[in-house]
Amino acid sequence: MLNEKIKEYQECTPIKGIIRGLKQHPYHFIPGKSKVYLTQPYVLNNVPEMEELITFYSEHQKIVGNLHLPYEKAPCVITLHGLESSKDSGKWPIIAARLYDAGYACLRFNFRGCGEGPEKSEGEFEDVSLTGRIRDYQAALQYLQDTGKINMSRLGVIGSSFGGMVALVAKNERIKAIVILSTPYTMPQIQKEVGGYYELPSGRSYKKGFYEDLRTYDVLKAVRSAPPILILHGSLDEVVPPEHAQKLHEAASEPKRLEFVAGADHVFSQHEHLNKVIDLSLEWFKKYLV
Repeated sequence: MLNEKIKEYQECTPIKGIIRGLKQHPYHFIPGKSKVYLTQPYVLNNVPEMEELITFYSEHQKIVGNLHLPYEKAPCVITLHGLESSKDSGKWPIIAARLYDAGYACLRFNFRGCGEGPEKSEGEFEDVSLTGRIRDYQAALQYLQDTGKINMSRLGVIGSSFGGMVALVAKNERIKAIVILSTPYTMPQIQKEVGGYYELPSGRSYKKGFYEDLRTYDVLKAVRSAPPILILHGSLDEVVPPEHAQKLHEAASEPKRLEFVAGADHVFSQHEHLNKVIDLSLEWFKKYLV
């Protein structure tokens, strides 16, 4: 039932307030017209809102995000979505809700040119680059510091696919623990070129400079100096072969851990697979965000 509801993601609407309910039925979807925050079935009135819509700037472009704050000076996990994804794609609201429930703040945001409607971050997707996304991530960290609401000595990050590459090559010393999902160590150049643009299978395009920028980074070298790292990958990932996770794990320094989620696809679309990812991530943060 939950997997069917995940597919209805864009047909759902957010609920505000702290939502709590039965542990055996942790996620509840409310039909509507906009998006969804995965919540629990009962609403407590007269309590602070679970999340706040926030904005900050990266190279003069407005970035839109959501800050989930269970209490002042909470440890915080930043989520970094993939190349064509957004802060509201499938797994991210679920992850944010679970982090919040476990006592962690969570900042999820749309990289420049990503998102939809009024919550789309400024910029154009066609201008995407690893360097640009690193700068957005750094701006997000600066935003957290400027708010004064977060325990900046207990910061973690979860990056998925291209977002995992961002987390690795950014090398921010404030990050104490990292989780990467379905992350490649390299990206083969797309062969389909149309008028100076490379066209993705989805039909979206980006400029040729994407690969020139990408070649200035060495992800396998970067992972050697990563903080404690948990590498999670679906055994049936149809986008990034599982061998990428093995290579990253071999290159990483201790403490490190590699887990293949049996039967999982690139985005962990099945409920049981995503639950395992979240459980392992929480275990990692509880151990290293101390």
